[in-house]
Amino acid sequence: IKLSNSVSKDVVNKINNDNLKKKKSKFCFTEEHEVQIPCGCLYSNFEDEDIKRGIVRLQPMSLADEEILANQAYIKNGTTFIKLLNSCMLNDFDARNFVPYDLFYLLYTLRQITYGSDYKFKITCGNCSKEFEYELNMDEIEFQTLENETLVKTIKLPVSKYTVVMRAVTLGDEEAKNKISKKYSDFGEAVLNFVVRTEEITDNKGDPVNPDDYADFYSALPGKDRAEISKAFKKFDELEIPKVNVVCEKCGEEIEMEIPFNKEFFRY
Repeated sequence: IKLSNSVSKDVVNKINNDNLKKKKSKFCFTEEHEVQIPCGCLYSNFEDEDIKRGIVRLQPMSLADEEILANQAYIKNGTTFIKLLNSCMLNDFDARNFVPYDLFYLLYTLRQITYGSDYKFKITCGNCSKEFEYELNMDEIEFQTLENETLVKTIKLPVSKYTVVMRAVTLGDEEAKNKISKKYSDFGEAVLNFVVRTEEITDNKGDPVNPDDYADFYSALPGKDRAEISKAFKKFDELEIPKVNVVCEKCGEEIEMEIPFNKEFFRY
């Protein structure tokens, strides 16, 4: 797996520092790796020194980690990959704080360091309906990098003249929305998306808005103000999960597709 920017040196390197945090286990058969994540610039305000530099210390999956993928409770509440990363990650950091793009990168890397770079999956051609197997070398997957961005942004809204302090979407947002969904049952998904990401709102006089009123505020937000918020996080939205170009072995049709991310992804 590669980052499409020279900021990243070696994407996955063995760590030789014996002072790093170890998993509490009688047995350890795997090496630690350090991973330079694509959006590493976003985490400079967290306490973990490696995370500040955009480096995740990752250990290949064990049998116990594989069982996380089959845990029905985690699947039901949507926390499977958060639990998996927290189990395999050796940083003092909660995976809930990652932006989704870094989640995908880390899961691809975790698959690579656990089972290797060769990933076989089946494809059905949309042109001739032929099903065939394709083998991907994951070393060739290229991710974009995000630079000179911050996780939290202060946004002056043009119509209401209010100021919103809001962070980018992170993995913990779904859990946060579930916790407040009953309280704000009269409001839609878009409003709750904004509420859980908001750190502060001040009016046109600089006075803070009561957090209990955030849902009402966003519900009344003019379209131009909503667009200003979207504009602030435009670079995040432009990050694309890598695709592969495959040629059908029967009819020669060129197929552009996202790499299948299913239960087979984490199997050898």
